[in-house]
Amino acid sequence: MRRPAASSLALACALALAGPSLARPPAVLPGSTAAAATQATAWQVGAGLQADPSVRFGVLPNGMRYAIRKNATPPGEASLRLLIDAGSLNEAENQRGLAHFLEHMVLNGTENVPEGEFVKRLERHGLKFGPDTNASTGFDNTVYMLDLPETDADTVDTALFLLREVADRATLDPKAIDAERGIVLAEERTRATPQLRQIIDEFAFMYPDQLLPNRLPIGSTEVIRTAPRERFVEFYNAYYRPENATLVAIGDFDVAQMETKIRQLFGDWKGQGKAGAAADQGKPRQRGMEANTFIDPAAPTQVSIAWVRPADLTPDSRARRTRDMVESLGLSVLNRRLERIASTQKPAPFIFAQGVESQIADTADFTQVFAVAQPGGWQKALESIDQEQRRLLQHGVTQPELDREIAQQRTALVQTVAGANTRPSPQLAQGIVNAVVEDRTVLSPEARLALFDEVTKGLTAARVNAAIKPLFTGSGPLVSVSSPTPVQGDTQAVLAAYQGSTRVAVTPPATQQAVAWPYTSFGTPGRVTERREIPEVGATAVTFANGVRLTVKPTNFAKDEIRVAVRVGDGRLDLSSPQAPLVGLLGQGAFTLGGLKKISAEDMSQALTGKTYGAGFGVDDDSFVLAGQTRPEDFATQMQVLGAYLAEPGWQPTGYDRLKGVFPSILSQLDSTPGGVFARDSEALLRSGDARWKTPTAEQVAASTIQDARGLVEAPLSRDPIEVTVVGDTTVDEAIRQTAATFGTLPSRLAPAAKPGALAFPKPTKEPVVLTHKGRADQGLAFVAWPTRDFYSDTVQARHLNALAAVFQLRLTEKIREEEGVSYSPSSAHSASDVFPGYGYFFGVVEAPPEALAKFLKDAQAIADDLRTKPVSTDELQRAMKPTVEKIQRDRTTNAWWLNQLGNIQTDPRVLAATQTQLRDYQSVTPADLQQVARKYLSADTAYRITVVPEAKR
Repeated sequence: MRRPAASSLALACALALAGPSLARPPAVLPGSTAAAATQATAWQVGAGLQADPSVRFGVLPNGMRYAIRKNATPPGEASLRLLIDAGSLNEAENQRGLAHFLEHMVLNGTENVPEGEFVKRLERHGLKFGPDTNASTGFDNTVYMLDLPETDADTVDTALFLLREVADRATLDPKAIDAERGIVLAEERTRATPQLRQIIDEFAFMYPDQLLPNRLPIGSTEVIRTAPRERFVEFYNAYYRPENATLVAIGDFDVAQMETKIRQLFGDWKGQGKAGAAADQGKPRQRGMEANTFIDPAAPTQVSIAWVRPADLTPDSRARRTRDMVESLGLSVLNRRLERIASTQKPAPFIFAQGVESQIADTADFTQVFAVAQPGGWQKALESIDQEQRRLLQHGVTQPELDREIAQQRTALVQTVAGANTRPSPQLAQGIVNAVVEDRTVLSPEARLALFDEVTKGLTAARVNAAIKPLFTGSGPLVSVSSPTPVQGDTQAVLAAYQGSTRVAVTPPATQQAVAWPYTSFGTPGRVTERREIPEVGATAVTFANGVRLTVKPTNFAKDEIRVAVRVGDGRLDLSSPQAPLVGLLGQGAFTLGGLKKISAEDMSQALTGKTYGAGFGVDDDSFVLAGQTRPEDFATQMQVLGAYLAEPGWQPTGYDRLKGVFPSILSQLDSTPGGVFARDSEALLRSGDARWKTPTAEQVAASTIQDARGLVEAPLSRDPIEVTVVGDTTVDEAIRQTAATFGTLPSRLAPAAKPGALAFPKPTKEPVVLTHKGRADQGLAFVAWPTRDFYSDTVQARHLNALAAVFQLRLTEKIREEEGVSYSPSSAHSASDVFPGYGYFFGVVEAPPEALAKFLKDAQAIADDLRTKPVSTDELQRAMKPTVEKIQRDRTTNAWWLNQLGNIQTDPRVLAATQTQLRDYQSVTPADLQQVARKYLSADTAYRITVVPEAKR
C-alpha cells in the first residue's frame, strides 16, 4: 500500500510535472450492444477495513474496475474519471515522454471521432477545456477527467462514449502525431522553471540507481520530436488495457442505470497484444551520510535532511492505517515545534520548516525535514532542523502536545463527517482516484473518524515515541542545500556544518503553558436599527446602531460550512503613498501572523485548538477584506477572531519579517520565467504605472518594516465603515447575534467612502513594450490588450465582451495551439472594473518561443479583425457560451460565489440588479451582439502590446 505522497516544497510539485493537458471531447453515442451482465464484484479489500457503502464497486469480466456513487452536489451534474494504471515509469528509454504524449493523442482522433472533433463536441455539451475537460499524467498513472454540467442521457452517453474511445480506439495517425509534437514541446518549454530543475536535482540525489529520476512525465525532448508511431502503439497496446483501468462515476444520476451503461460500453474492451510489464524501479542505494548542493540564481535558500528506505508495499489494512496515524501525530508535533521556532525566535533560523514522511510512486519511502531560510542563512537553518529532529527522536513528544494534535485532527474529521452528504462530485471522484492510485481502501468519513477514535483512545506519548523512531532510519542522513549563490566549500562545508550540529546536545522540549482565548467578550451587543429582506437573492440586510452593516444568506449548499467576509475601508482607493506596494505583503500573511494585542498568532493557535476558523487578509480595489470559514458550532469563535483582528491587531513583525526574508527569492523566481516577469509587471503597466498595483522592489522591502505597512492601512481599518457578509449553514438570527456580539460593539464608523479617481489604460503601442526574463532562451510571452469600459456603465455590454473573450479563446486555441503548435495554452479574457469608472480591457496572451511572438500579435489582431467584420457562427457561439452558462449555474450553487457577490449589495443598488440579470444576459447573447462589441473595441489603433523575451535577445 502506498501512502499519499508528500515532501519538500520542491518535491510537492513533482507529480504535476506533466500537468493538466488537453483531454478533448466526444462524439454522438451510436447504438450500443447490450453485454451480458455479470454480478459486480467488490474489489476494495483491506484487512479489517470496510469500503464506503455509499459507493458501488464492481469489476467487469475483462478486469476493468468501476466505482459509482450518487451525489447531488452540485445538483444535476456528474464527474467521470478514467484511470489508467500506467505512467512515465512504464516507459522504455526510447519512449520517455510518450505516456504523457499519448494523453494528448488518444483524444485526437479515434475510430469513431475525426481529428479535431472531440473538443468541439464536448463544448456543445457545456464542458470547457481546462475546468471541465482535462487529463494528467503522473509517474504511474494517467487520468482522464470529465465534469458534466448536466446528467441528461445525451450528455452522459456522449461522455461515456468518449472515455470508451480513449480505451482502445485511438487511431494515432502519424500526421496528427507530428502536428501535436509542437504542442507537447511547448508544454515542456512552459514548465521548464527553476523549481523543475531543483526537483530533478533532488530526485537524482535521493534516488540514484533508480528509475524515477529518469522518468519525469514530461519526458525527453528528443523522444517527443522524433518518436515514430510504432512506439506510441507499443505503449498504448501494452498498458491501455481493461485490467489496468478504473472508471469512477460520481453524480446526480441513477446508480443502476450508470452501472448498466458502463457494462454495455466497456464490456467488449479487450487488451491487444502482450500486456506491458510492471516497471522495475530498482532499490534505494545503501548509503550513509551524504551531502548535495543545488545552485541556481532563482533557487530559494533551502535545506533538508532526508532518510530513504525501500518502499513498504504491504497491503492496506487496519493495522497499517493505525501505524500511519500514530506516526502522523508524532510528525505533527515536530511541525508544531518548528512553526513555533519560526514564529517566536528572534532572529528566526528559518522562515518555514516542516517534516514529512511518505512514499513516491512505489520507488521508496522517505522521511524529510526541510526548511526555507533567509538568503545566506542555510547553516543556521540546517542546525535548527537537525537539533529539533533529534530532540523529537531523543526526548519524544509530551502528552499535552500529543493531545493537542489529536484534538486538531479530530476536529477536521468531525467536520468532514458533518459535510459528507454535500461534498462536491469532483472532490469525491478525485478522492476515489487517489485511493486507487495509492492502493488504499475507500473509507467513508464516518469510518475514518471511527478508526481515528479507536486509535487515539488512550494513546500515550510513549507509544508515539516508539512509533516515530523507525522514520529516521534507512539510507542517510542525506543533507541538501539549495542556494541562489555558490556555497563556499560546497558539499564538504555542508557535511561539516551538519556534523558540527549533531555534536550539540539537545535538551527536552520546553513545557508550553496553557493559554486562554482572551476575546470571548467585546462588550454590550450592538442594537439592530434596521432589518429588511432582499428576496431576489434570498438574503437579509441588517444595520446596527454603530453603522455596521450585515448581509446574511442562509444556504444548504454545503453542510456545516459558513463563510464570512468583513469589508472595511476603501482598499486601494485609500492608498496614495509611494510605499503602497508594500500593502501586498499584508495580504500574504504578514497581517494575520502579526497576531493580536492580547495574544500572539502562535498562542492563538494553541488557545483555539479544536476550533475551526480562518483569518485571511486581502486588499481589493475598494475595500480591505478579512475573511474566514467555519462551522456552526464555531461560528462565535470565527466572529471573535475576525472582530479581534479588526479591533486590536497586534502588528507584531513576525510574519512581515518572514516574508521579507523570502522576498528576494520570490523576485528571483519571477525573474526567471516570462510568465513570472509578466505577473510582476503587468498589473501596473496596464494601469499606466499606477504605484498601487506595482510589485515592490527588493530594495523597498528590505528597507521596510511592519510599521511602514501598518501606516498604509491602520487608519481606514480603525475608522471606516464595516460591512459583514455571512453565507452558509446558519440562520439569519444567529448571524445577527454573533455580529452584534462582536462588530456591533465597536465604536461608530460613519466615514464617507472614498470616491474613485481616474484609472488610465496605457496609450496604444505600435511596437510592443519589451520586458526581459532570465530564463531559457526559447521562452517568451506576448500580450495584446484593447481598452474597453468598466462593468457598471453598461453591464450587458461588459457581459457581451466576456462572451466575445470565450470565442476569442476558441480561435486562439485553434490557430496558435492546434494549427501552428507553438503554444501550450494561449488564453483570452475580458477584465472590467466594478470600481473605477471607464476602466476595462480585453486581452489575449500566449507563451511561445521569442521568434513566434510577433506572429502571435499579428494573428491575434487578425482574429480581432475577423470578429469585427463577420458574425460568429451559431455553432461557435454555442461552443463558447454553453460552458459559460453552465459554469454560472454551477457557481450559483456555492457559498464562495455568493460571499463574493453580496459584497456592497446594501450600498450599491447596481449589485443586486447585476446579480439578477447575469444568467439571462449570457443566455441571450447573439452573434450580432458579439460583432457589435468587437467593432467597437478591438481596433488595432487602440491595442497595447507587451512582449517578454530572454535578456540575451533584447
